[in-house]
Amino acid sequence: MSECNLVAENMPLLLTESLDRNRRELTHQHIESCAVCGQEWSAYKETWSVLGELPEIEVPARVRDRFLATVDRSQQIPANVVPFRRRPVAKWLTQAAAVAVIAGGAYFAGNRTVTQPVLTPTDARIESVQPAPYSIAETRVLPASQISPDIQGRPNIQNVQFHEAGADKVGLSFDVTSRVTVTGSPAERSMVRLLSYVLETDQSVTPSRTRTIDWVKQTYSDPEYAEPEIANALAKVLRNDTHEGVRIRAAETLKTLTPSVGSHTRDALIEALKSDPNPAVRIKAMEALAGLVQGGASFDAVMVDTLRQKAAQDDENLYVRAKAAEVLSTIRPQ
Repeated sequence: MSECNLVAENMPLLLTESLDRNRRELTHQHIESCAVCGQEWSAYKETWSVLGELPEIEVPARVRDRFLATVDRSQQIPANVVPFRRRPVAKWLTQAAAVAVIAGGAYFAGNRTVTQPVLTPTDARIESVQPAPYSIAETRVLPASQISPDIQGRPNIQNVQFHEAGADKVGLSFDVTSRVTVTGSPAERSMVRLLSYVLETDQSVTPSRTRTIDWVKQTYSDPEYAEPEIANALAKVLRNDTHEGVRIRAAETLKTLTPSVGSHTRDALIEALKSDPNPAVRIKAMEALAGLVQGGASFDAVMVDTLRQKAAQDDENLYVRAKAAEVLSTIRPQ
């Protein structure tokens, strides 16, 4: 909590832009990584904004006269003293004073002790600041100060290399295998991007890959979470995956994502219908195209011509020809 207390002390200075660049940056980094301090900072800014909107009130004449009566006005004012003139900055100073009073009152209300504590401000350390939001990257360079000395579990560290990193520094490079769990709404951009990457890059035929496609089908078939990026990723799977079972699952899933399917995905389905070597994949591609039309999506002559060619193709699989004729009977050119 000492870090949070230090940041809380810096917040009034942060509002008035009185912090130096390094302390300002470290304070902002802590606020972004700490939910409690983030809420407190939002309250500070809201208070600052409200105070800025309050009207200026003139000092009552009685109070002014009483103050002037206590001032010794008999002394001669030196010629080099510039008389005070009211400037707009007075209101800014009033805001700062009010925020400081609020901050001090809140601090001492929650930290009453028998004797008044003596606060010794200390500069923030980089070790006390959490790093930026976790980034999934192929490579990264981190200062040792941002690495926790506690190693959790038993991560698999391989390909260790040592190298010089400058004066009085060493470098240690390695590959580490660790397990990361990401939670969030299916509509969050980070989750959509992560799932798209997994679908496009994972070429292994494993139960986990099948479960990924099944989970995408179950989740993103809901119109509330319709995502063109997910549909495009499945279209790449349909085009590029070498395992027919995976391509079948991709075509089946695309059939359920009709609200989010775009022209790129439709072209992938037509391409699969034309040239995929597995007849089951071609049938699933036709079913997905039919679902597009039934869902109200537009279609053009290319789709219809492809279906007609498949229905009349002598060397085509009999079930594929029958399915093409069936789909043609359900659509009408517009």
